[in-house]
Amino acid sequence: MSHRPFFRLAPLSFLILLTFGIASCIKDDIVPNNQGEARARIEMTDAPIDNPNVKGVFITVIDIKIDGKSWAGFDGKTTFDLLNYRNGTTKLLGEGTLEAGSHSEITLVLDTETDQNGTSPGCYIKDAQGNNTKIKGSNLLTIKSTGNIQTQNNATTNAVLDLDLRKSIVYQSGSTTTFQFVTEPELSEAIRLLDKSTTGTIKGDCTDGVSGSDKIIVFAYEKGDYNANEKFPQGSSQVTFKNAVTSALVEDDGNFQLSFLKSGNYELHFISYKTDAQGELQATGELQMNVVGGVLDLLQLNVAAKAEVRMDVVVTGILFF
Repeated sequence: MSHRPFFRLAPLSFLILLTFGIASCIKDDIVPNNQGEARARIEMTDAPIDNPNVKGVFITVIDIKIDGKSWAGFDGKTTFDLLNYRNGTTKLLGEGTLEAGSHSEITLVLDTETDQNGTSPGCYIKDAQGNNTKIKGSNLLTIKSTGNIQTQNNATTNAVLDLDLRKSIVYQSGSTTTFQFVTEPELSEAIRLLDKSTTGTIKGDCTDGVSGSDKIIVFAYEKGDYNANEKFPQGSSQVTFKNAVTSALVEDDGNFQLSFLKSGNYELHFISYKTDAQGELQATGELQMNVVGGVLDLLQLNVAAKAEVRMDVVVTGILFF
């Protein structure tokens, strides 16, 4: 009997067993990554500016900082007209990974000097005559948002930055042709950070045959926050209706839309504006309103996440300021 075949196969068998053993050890040392990663989309929208001569508000964003660090998801220096993004429409600024958890410090950095093509200025107003006027402010202007978003592994959070232009840009002191940004603390009060999935909308149609208003702006306040002093200029930059959560212009066809409202109770106030000799809109009084059907109360509106409150209102009179 010969044992040669056995001795020839034994080294090969040993190598096979050794290979499986090493592979098994490697497999045991690998920790499966089941955590995934959190992602975010950051978009931007605005509330209208109360100046009939302003036809465009262009800003140039050069950085988005989250928790103090530049975010890699930002698409890069971009210039756009904020007035194009109203009534629930948004401008996408970037999409990418973001550490899972709570984020309340999201900062926009604006270049007021040059736009995305290197042309001056970077932030400017376009008027009805087609002229561009620089919005005065720091060369690199930082706007820290107020609010909070939560990101989770294996999910994308859709965040929106809502910049209220009416609170953000004013005439330079003593001028009716030169614009400037409000102070940086006031800018922080004028921008909201929201998770879109937690917000709702109020839409409606306004019929006015009695007030003679040139424009009507509807202001949304958290329940109980409105008082008669809101019509007076407030703060360093003298902003009226300063504590409104957001506002919307009643369009010529009567439609209005208040978007990205956090779940909660709100009250609506419709303000009549007339155009003065300088072409500026001046608030003249608060409109008295009836809600068609009588089911909803303008001073007690509940807005739920991902829901829409719909109403038709009729102007019945005006309480002059």
